[in-house]
Amino acid sequence: MYALKNVKQFIEDSTVALKLDGVVSELHPELNKDQIKEVSHFVFHRMNMNPLREQAEKLIEEYVDEELGLA
Repeated sequence: MYALKNVKQFIEDSTVALKLDGVVSELHPELNKDQIKEVSHFVFHRMNMNPLREQAEKLIEEYVDEELGLA
C-alpha cells in the first residue's frame, strides 16, 4: 500500500515541526514582527498536540501491520 520499500534513502530527522510565525505571516502579511510574535505565542500555548500524536500512532500501526507484516 505505501510502496516505500524501494526508497533508497530515508529521512534522518523524523521530527515534525510547525513554524507558527511562518503560518501567521502567510495568513496575515499585514502584521508587523511584534504582532506575529504575539499571535504565535498565543497559538503555541493553546495548541493540542494529542491529535497529531494519535494520527502518528495510527499510521505507524498501519504501516507495521500492512507493510512489515508484524501484526
